Amino acid sequence: MHNFWLITPIILVLGIALYFIWAFNKQKKHYETKKEIMKSGDRGEYKVQAVLRTLQKSNSRYRVYHNIKLGPDPEHTNEYDTVIVGPNGIFHIETKNYGGERGGIIDIDSRQNWILHKKNGYSKIIANPVGQVDSHEYRLKGFLKKVVGVRNVPTQGIIVLSCDKIKLRVNKDLGSSVPILTRHELVPYIRNYRQGKVTLYPRTIKKICQRIEDMNSTAQAR
Repeated sequence: MHNFWLITPIILVLGIALYFIWAFNKQKKHYETKKEIMKSGDRGEYKVQAVLRTLQKSNSRYRVYHNIKLGPDPEHTNEYDTVIVGPNGIFHIETKNYGGERGGIIDIDSRQNWILHKKNGYSKIIANPVGQVDSHEYRLKGFLKKVVGVRNVPTQGIIVLSCDKIKLRVNKDLGSSVPILTRHELVPYIRNYRQGKVTLYPRTIKKICQRIEDMNSTAQAR
């Protein structure tokens, strides 16, 4: 019995040490997974930025902004992957690199659930990005109305799947105001986009772009 009480503190200390080692490794794994997801997202955004360079030529009528913050005021902003201002409207793009480099399949069912099937056979439900795009649309409308002082400007949110090896399967009955495009479909979609007969004149585009740059500078500095 005497030996038992001598050993008990050692066992207790050892148990506590093993717990902290387990917790540390778990936290490290979580951090590394999160870091890898962020890297994957960055790679996806770089791919989309590459195809948009054609809209950034000196003679282009479009202005392209990446990773900016916009909203009705500096305290209430959303961060946008990409915003494009052109004569036929303003486009805000949410880039998703689902499937990473290997790809896979995304099923969207009649309840608008997104299910990602990876190449290794693993499947999981992923967050529907349409809600994120709708939030961006709301903030952008507030920005145009309260900061720029313009109304009735055509705006369009777009989801871009940057992985070239991802396949999209959508339920036929599903209707959505947010198009889901591959990165190679993006530029033709923007150039051919028409919402009524509204055209933004160069002076209006210049005003909107100036307010975007001012708002982003203020919001990023906070």
